[in-house]
Amino acid sequence: MFLSRRKLLNYINCTGIAAISTPIFGAMNTNGNTHHLDYFKFSIGNIKITVVSDGGFQLPISSIDINSTEESLKEHLRKYHMPDDHIYMNTNLAVIEVGENKLIIDVGSGSRFIGSTGKLFDNLSKANIDPDSITHVFLTHAHPDHILGIRDDFDETIFPDAKFMISEKEYNWWTKKDRVNEVEETFIQMVLWAQNSLKAIPEISLFTNEKSILPGITAFDTSGHSPGHSSILVESEGSKLIIGGDVFRNTYTSLKNPDFIPDTDMDPVKAKKTRNEILDLLTKEKIAYLGYHFPFPGVGHIIAHEKSYEFIPASIRW
Repeated sequence: MFLSRRKLLNYINCTGIAAISTPIFGAMNTNGNTHHLDYFKFSIGNIKITVVSDGGFQLPISSIDINSTEESLKEHLRKYHMPDDHIYMNTNLAVIEVGENKLIIDVGSGSRFIGSTGKLFDNLSKANIDPDSITHVFLTHAHPDHILGIRDDFDETIFPDAKFMISEKEYNWWTKKDRVNEVEETFIQMVLWAQNSLKAIPEISLFTNEKSILPGITAFDTSGHSPGHSSILVESEGSKLIIGGDVFRNTYTSLKNPDFIPDTDMDPVKAKKTRNEILDLLTKEKIAYLGYHFPFPGVGHIIAHEKSYEFIPASIRW
């Protein structure tokens, strides 16, 4: 039955909903994060993928764009019924099954980061994935919410029998001997986190530009957000998916306004160029996308509008 605006207003008045002082959507509160973000299974052709949540955390809205005023950012967030005092970042890890191999993309924050993160092993268990069955670990880049989980609470490396991989450019930048003396003071902790995490790995494979990891799984360069940021292309039976790490940070910022420059982009000019290239590829080739910080499970398609883009969650399809 079609409910007109007049009938809706009458219903609100009769039920007492009008007593709420803020709009209905505005009254929704996500701060408690009481919804359960555990795991989500789907397939690309004959390749099985499980998105496993590591939890999430909040950032100040100033992190959205280094060139915007606080009021303009608040106005942007309100437009999409988002809280205007913080931005919430989901952390979506992907486990890819190819034959007898299981490849995990990034390892999350472990217990050393902010917010309600470090849920990886709990949610692997819920998804019936044995941690000992992980054969490969691919690191998109060395920011803390992607690699701090490398060490457990006993400082031992997780997935000790797995083959770890990261781009050579990314590894060399963070592990350079005097790097802590070359960055601003506010960035020193990031460098120490990266070095402590990467050097805890007994053996790590480095690659340049593009690398075939497993049949149907290819790593390729998407640098800019970090010096050697890399993404994954999954191809099987005519279907394709890009797992893009932090190429795009949020569906309502990076896509709605592609000119936004997050404060974590280490090379803003290169990052913007990379975003535009990936957006062009995704929209023209109609390739599915998995965003690390997109609303869980972060899987869907991106479509182009005149001056912006829109993320279409595709969970129902699977």
